[in-house]
Parts: sequence; structure tokens; C-alpha cells
Amino acid sequence: MEFAGEIDVMCDKNKIWELLNDYKRIPEFWHGTRSIEKTGDTYKVQFAFPGKATMKLEEDSNNFVLTERYLKGPFTGTKTTRLEGSSPVKIQSIWNIKLSPMLRAFSGKLQGHFQEGTEDALLRIKNYLES
Repeated sequence: MEFAGEIDVMCDKNKIWELLNDYKRIPEFWHGTRSIEKTGDTYKVQFAFPGKATMKLEEDSNNFVLTERYLKGPFTGTKTTRLEGSSPVKIQSIWNIKLSPMLRAFSGKLQGHFQEGTEDALLRIKNYLES
């Protein structure tokens, strides 16, 4: 399942990058994530729906790219968030995930739900940074 969202933000690129790299703030903007806890070099994620995942965060500070790599859980794959340009800065969130066998029957509905959640999260980030 692949989909993406993007939004333009009038804010300093480094300030946006700092916010995106604060894993503790993910649930504040991404409401599908209830909590996230660092355990060694991975993160334990509790979703808003019944489900848990193991994730790795990979940052490329030189190119302003943050990748959430989901290793185990209701889906596996990546969510890559990148920043491009300046004044405004474009925040792009690109998902490339594979649903677990139990969820595949609901892939059409879930893709719409994930897409809407991505757009809502990006808007929350924009509103926070521009306020």
C-alpha cells in the first residue's frame, strides 16, 4: 500500500526538523499513534486501534529525511518524511507499507483511513509551527 501527503509550512526548516525528530511528540500530531517508547535501538509503538509495533527511526539530517521503519506489527514497511525547499518548506510524508494478513481484506478502507490521518497530522504540524 503506497500513498503520500504533503503540505507547505511557513517556518524555519531547522525548527520543523527539530520537531519531526522528537519521537516523544509523534502522538501529539499523529493521532493514530497512542504512545511510543524507546527500547535500545528500536521503539515500541502503541496504536490508537488495538495493535502494537516495533519500529526503527532513521534520520538523514543532511537531506532532512526521517524514515520510520516498521519491523513488526499490524503492518510493516516505511513512512518517510522529508523536507524540501524554504519559505515555504514542503513537508512530504510517503508511506510504503504491507498490511498483515488479518488486515489485508480491509486494505481499501484502511488506505483511506491512513491517507486522511496523514493529511490531518500534517495540518496539525503546520498549525502548530505557524502559530
